[in-house]
Amino acid sequence: MHIQKSVRVLVVDDSAASLRTLCESLKALHGIEIVGTARNGIELLKKAEELRPDLVVTDLHMPRMSGLECTLRLRELMPETRFIILTDLDSPFTVEECGGPGADYYLYKEHMPEKVVMAIRQLFPYLAPLETNRIRSADERVFC
Repeated sequence: MHIQKSVRVLVVDDSAASLRTLCESLKALHGIEIVGTARNGIELLKKAEELRPDLVVTDLHMPRMSGLECTLRLRELMPETRFIILTDLDSPFTVEECGGPGADYYLYKEHMPEKVVMAIRQLFPYLAPLETNRIRSADERVFC
């Protein structure tokens, strides 16, 4: 019997509404485990080092430190972790800056959750099709 590993995700956004929306979308997917959330860059760094997620989904513009700055720092400490940066801004400079050594994916929030799900599928191909029919037990921890 093959046991499928779940993807451990840290979700970060300074907007409570965006954080809640993203968490609700992700926690409905089979194979995704939300291990924590953060509301600013400093909190992201601390939680990522403590929780060692497989994936960090972060807003680009946040207080105290941007999602890109955090991604660049964490890449050195946790090279196996994947990063998806989300933004509301449409700037070619920002897209170029976030690519390369930065994020694995740079996505616009207006394309959530569809593009985030597609990116997760590409980053973690061992996941079964990301179905949204997962039923959570009452004792499962949810951070959103």
